[in-house]
Amino acid sequence: MEEERNFVNDPMLFQSLPVPILVINTDAPVFTIRSANIAVQSLLNMPAHEVIGQDFASVIFKVDNDRQPDWTQCLMQVCGRKQDMHLTSLKRWPGQDETVQHGKYFDILFTPVKNEHDVLHIIALITDVTAKVAAQEHESALVDLLVKKDKFLNETQRVARNGTWEIDLNENKVLWSDMMREIHEIDDDFELSFETTLNFYKDEETRQKLIAVVQEAIAVGGMFDIELQIITAKGSHLWVRSTGKADLTGGVCTRLYGATQDITEKKKIEDALIESRNRQESLIQSIDGIVWEADALSFEFNFISPQVQGILGYTPEEWLSDPYFWSKHIYHEDRDRAVNFCMMQTKDARSHTFDYRMVKADGSIVWIKDVVSVILEDDKPSLLRGIMVDITEAKLLEDLDHLEKHVLELNSRQGIETETVLQEYVGGLEKLFPSMKCSVLRVKDNKIYNWVSPSLPQAYVESINNLAIGPNAGSCGTSAYLKEKVIATDIETDIRWADYKHLALPHNLRSCWSFPIFDSEDNVIAVLGIYYDNTKIPDANEIDIIERSVSILNVILENRFSAEMIQEAGLLIAQGQELANFGNWQWDIDKNLVTWSDVLYKIYGLDKKTFPATFEGYVAMLHPDDRERVTGIIKSVLETHNDIFFEERIVRPGGEERCLKSWGRVLLSEEGRPVKMIGACLDITAARANQTKLEEIAWLQSHVIRAPLARLIGLVDILQNELTLPKPHEDLLQHILQTAHELDDVVRTISNKTEQ
Repeated sequence: MEEERNFVNDPMLFQSLPVPILVINTDAPVFTIRSANIAVQSLLNMPAHEVIGQDFASVIFKVDNDRQPDWTQCLMQVCGRKQDMHLTSLKRWPGQDETVQHGKYFDILFTPVKNEHDVLHIIALITDVTAKVAAQEHESALVDLLVKKDKFLNETQRVARNGTWEIDLNENKVLWSDMMREIHEIDDDFELSFETTLNFYKDEETRQKLIAVVQEAIAVGGMFDIELQIITAKGSHLWVRSTGKADLTGGVCTRLYGATQDITEKKKIEDALIESRNRQESLIQSIDGIVWEADALSFEFNFISPQVQGILGYTPEEWLSDPYFWSKHIYHEDRDRAVNFCMMQTKDARSHTFDYRMVKADGSIVWIKDVVSVILEDDKPSLLRGIMVDITEAKLLEDLDHLEKHVLELNSRQGIETETVLQEYVGGLEKLFPSMKCSVLRVKDNKIYNWVSPSLPQAYVESINNLAIGPNAGSCGTSAYLKEKVIATDIETDIRWADYKHLALPHNLRSCWSFPIFDSEDNVIAVLGIYYDNTKIPDANEIDIIERSVSILNVILENRFSAEMIQEAGLLIAQGQELANFGNWQWDIDKNLVTWSDVLYKIYGLDKKTFPATFEGYVAMLHPDDRERVTGIIKSVLETHNDIFFEERIVRPGGEERCLKSWGRVLLSEEGRPVKMIGACLDITAARANQTKLEEIAWLQSHVIRAPLARLIGLVDILQNELTLPKPHEDLLQHILQTAHELDDVVRTISNKTEQ
């Protein structure tokens, strides 16, 4: 199809030729006309495009039943022998629109266009010889008309570059038509002989080919047909086609006659077609994809490029031997969707692109992007042409991105159990890799425990649960022990499975790849195990994807552990704040949005659901006597950007006063502008009450207790100064005075500490 279209659409090589030419299909016995040049229109009195698609007999003969065996056999021989055939004086009966009432006679030269193995199509060069036949039929009465028609024939031959010749072997004479002389570019006085004409052929090898076919024709009185290169008298290099026949008289050849046609342009066309085909084949070979062609109705493939073996593992012969091969080898989950989509798009004559999975020859799955063009014939879908591209890696990475995004979003939600997140991720991996069976085992106290294993047999999962890790503890136990990946391509022969293969093999688990998962302190917290039902060695791409999965699992588990620690720390902080009656707050200055902790709402005696926390709301709850002072402090902080520490009083909705000790800090934007203020409040109401009581006690100690002591000390001083007492009494008074001073010091110390 491609070669023919290139030929027909080339105005230099086909449409511009004045000789009527048809391109005929090789679909015996119909021989459908595939293309026709413009010259056919004047010959047949019908537009060239109406000729295309009709059978050869209905267009040319309409129908000369007497000669039908001749041309049918001739076309069959062209296909079989792959050689030119020439039929003369074929009669075409007139149709309703014909101007010639008695029909026309044609000479037709059938030329096969072929490759190394097959005839691709047949080119029919048609010469209208009606006049010649009529002249022969009326030769005796129409001599003038015969001359006229003979001249017309010569002109037609000139257009077709087709000359005639004859050799009289008895007299060794060579006769050439004018067209023969024109082709060979010789003058009328050129002396013709078999030897001189032989010298026109390109080289000795070419001459020997001609001599061989001529001698064979002479020997049996047969015909010959050969294409050779000549060099004309003026040095032009041409291709000619010579056809001839030997006449025998009494078993001896006396005459050779025939025709020679300049087929240089035809050869150029053939060379162009061959070059175009070679370029097309080279292009197909260079494409990193499977080029194909199929019937638009049955979806039966008639061509598939050799790349199918490298991408899917099937030979072109395997594919083309089964008309349903394509649909049979689509992955079962995608088959109906892919086939129905292609059918609907083809029915609507729409080119389309779609993705689906196919099963390779080794049983593995590959993602295919199929780009399909719908080829129309008579405005109806006739052929499908396309290219299949392996997009497995890109598709897997895309789907893996979606899975990871989904799982990480799930992991960020509150209330979702770790097992649920792991089950979702591992199950997603198994959907992306249908032949894979995954498990995540938790490592604790040097033992492995099943976490999630959605596709492994329950009996096997239970058998490996609570197993100790070690240097030869299967794949997962060894991986956890060595802190490195362990690839067991064949469980039956792997030394690390020697004591455990009896657990796996009954469940058809033949290979296992294990990868450790670490926490932030480089401790193995879990192991990802990958099982297969066949012995299998991972390739570089599979290793990359599994290590990427390990990284995601590490993020999930680290996130979970961190979240648990943060939750525990938050709980402890909340409990501590509640016990200490200590609350914190944030103030978004631009939005005037204040956020309070639950304890702070409790301190203020407010309901979190009904009180809109704003700066104005906070100021309104300050004690009237403290309001101006506190707002001044906050204003100065916004100007100086210094941290603050102050005490304040608030009035709760019920009228109760509370004393608070507050801290605050300003956060600045990159431009140095205050954008947020954070702080904390400690309820010191009870502490203030206790302090007041202590101050009262200190006053009592200072005034009530020390006053009698002062009087006692004064009396002793008077007695010592005014009276002369015996030595024993003097010593007694001195002891009393010393004791009173000691007691005063003790009371003063207690008072000072009470005040502090």
